[in-house]
Amino acid sequence: MLSKNPSALSVLEIASRDLDASVRARLAAFCATPALHARFLNMLSLMEHIGSRKIMATQSNAARANDTLKHLAEEARHAYFFKRAAEKLARKPLDYSTEETLAGPFARAYMGRLDAEIAQALGDGAPTALPYLYMSLIVELRAIWFYRLYQAALNEANAGLALKSVLAEEELHLTEMLAQVHELDSEAGRRIAAFSRVEDKLFRTLWRAVEDASARLPDAAE
Repeated sequence: MLSKNPSALSVLEIASRDLDASVRARLAAFCATPALHARFLNMLSLMEHIGSRKIMATQSNAARANDTLKHLAEEARHAYFFKRAAEKLARKPLDYSTEETLAGPFARAYMGRLDAEIAQALGDGAPTALPYLYMSLIVELRAIWFYRLYQAALNEANAGLALKSVLAEEELHLTEMLAQVHELDSEAGRRIAAFSRVEDKLFRTLWRAVEDASARLPDAAE
């Protein structure tokens, strides 16, 4: 699936090895704590929703290609998928407020700061589609790494939630983004590595916030 650049995901996996144990442990804890799990799922929904909104906002010209519309539709579907799972666990409707997400402000900051860093690095002279493509690509790399760990935790807990279709679509998106950035940018390899380092720092900040919120919320005692 990732034959166009198999090293992009491998590099992230190697850089994130020190996170594996803590992420696996926290995901297992979520699967055992429905109230916290619901808020975590709602945070994932929020992030997918932000991603779909960024596609809509930055790729809103009349010449939008069919593949971009498909990407937009799938990101919105992922937001709905996680929202529906969150509300099933919570047994009530949820919004994207701080009170109903886990580390919601940090999730917003992760998306916003990564977007801003990429746009600033590319500058005003970059092709219109390039910031969107890089943003999507870098987020897809993290999503694939993370959703694979999450699916393993769900399987171990017999949680009844399957990420197979979400993962398949994220992997396809990554392949498409890689092909397009290499077509548009002769410095794609260097920039992917640089943007991945930026993302790594932002993700670690987000994950610390998730850990901190999980430890202090009363839901953690359930």
